[in-house]
Amino acid sequence: MPIPPASPDPKLPVMLRTSADLVEFLPFLLDVEPVNSLVVVGLPTRRAAGRLGLVARADLPTSREDFDDAARDITDDYVRAHDLPGTVLPGQMVLYLCATPVAGEQPQETMRRLEPLADAYRAAFNGHGLPVLDALCITGGRYWSYARRESIPPEGAEVPGQRTPGPVSVAAVVSGAQRAADPAEVARAFAPVTGERAARAAHALTQACAALDDRAASTTFDSLAAELHQESRALIDTTLTRIAEAGELPDARDTARLITGIQDRRTRDFALACDDHQSAHRLWQHLARHCVAPHQDLAPSVLTLYGWTSWLHGDTPSAKVAFNAAISTDPEYTMASYLRAALAQGWSVEGAAAIFRQAAAEMGY
Repeated sequence: MPIPPASPDPKLPVMLRTSADLVEFLPFLLDVEPVNSLVVVGLPTRRAAGRLGLVARADLPTSREDFDDAARDITDDYVRAHDLPGTVLPGQMVLYLCATPVAGEQPQETMRRLEPLADAYRAAFNGHGLPVLDALCITGGRYWSYARRESIPPEGAEVPGQRTPGPVSVAAVVSGAQRAADPAEVARAFAPVTGERAARAAHALTQACAALDDRAASTTFDSLAAELHQESRALIDTTLTRIAEAGELPDARDTARLITGIQDRRTRDFALACDDHQSAHRLWQHLARHCVAPHQDLAPSVLTLYGWTSWLHGDTPSAKVAFNAAISTDPEYTMASYLRAALAQGWSVEGAAAIFRQAAAEMGY
């Protein structure tokens, strides 16, 4: 069955008529390339052309036992997103399972491994009255269709536009669409330092952690937490002033003190409410790059702050990649999950900032 002609935006004359067109246009639907992700795209009805509906992304579950729950979660969230005024559920869906082959796995084997997951997604959307026109697996530079097997060779078809721009990519660029950022390239901005700098950072963090252990042995937890909170707040203020006035980043010792201090939730919340977003962004990036082995477990709080100031600057690709990195390091890090969800659901960054400022005011900051 042919796909009804669809355009991502009435102002963008990019017509998508085939599965290959939709595969080629996928990088222009998101601001970050999907990695091990489900991408959901709403389409107009089968008898009418129109614009694409809501585009959503979710992580692919890693365990087969989680397939059905993951499918229910994304479909429920997708339907709830259309409860807002002015939104209408699409007539049908296209699903993309974008996966990286595991070690020793061929792309065709990846496609077969994910077929039960595709079936679970299709069943869940059908259960909400949203028929799935096509479910595509994109892996290893090739793609397959779970719903239209006869239209694609058994060995898969090459993803169009990845070597040379195809008609859809050219039309998208001419129309002003932006191609999704490569998450690996984005992550380089906060990648840990290497070589001698990494050795100095690791030594400073080890000393800072040992100093905290020594202090903990001679005082109560509440007293130590209060002291560290005040010390860390003062150091953050002083450091931000130095950055703003002279561009001076902290030395290894103060960098380690800041990283360990921000592990305290109250100190992190104070940092979220900082008004000097430009200086704060430089500081959080610096701290993130100094969360080196064997202290990577300290990174989520700093990555969350870096993601937050990236969002404040309108750099949503960096924000998403930083939040994902924080959650990958610690899946239970709630603030990163909260901010990632808020960003994905289209929250206003100004609204989120107002919440942090109000919370800071209530705490007397």
